Amino acid sequence: MKVIFKPVNTIKSRLGIEKYGPTHKYFAERCRYYMNSKYVPERKGTLVTTSFISSTCEIVYPQSYAHYQYIGKLFVDPKYKKGAFYSENYGYWSRKGIKKEPTNIDLVYTKAGTGPYWDKKMISTDMPTIEKEVQELVKRGRK
Repeated sequence: MKVIFKPVNTIKSRLGIEKYGPTHKYFAERCRYYMNSKYVPERKGTLVTTSFISSTCEIVYPQSYAHYQYIGKLFVDPKYKKGAFYSENYGYWSRKGIKKEPTNIDLVYTKAGTGPYWDKKMISTDMPTIEKEVQELVKRGRK
């Protein structure tokens, strides 16, 4: 008896599990959903509403302050040792072109359950659910 196998790439494509394929994108979208709904800080909601999935299935938070929120430490101007300057006419601002340095001061998050390293929190809590959701998608043939 002769057994003929389809090429691995054909099988992966049919299942949608190739790198950056539909299943990979679905996985990233589910991770983004769980992070944004439970763990990403959102005083005004800008981090959540501007996040997106890149073409390489990375979850991107494009705001200039996203890194500081993710690390969870106050970063300050190295010369003035301030996190930001304030003007009534303009609001908060920082000096252009200056790389801030981290301090040991923790940021205070206003929404319960949010905080730094939100991806790690999501992975430790929600990954089994996400794995089931992705598996169901593959079982249904991505429908």
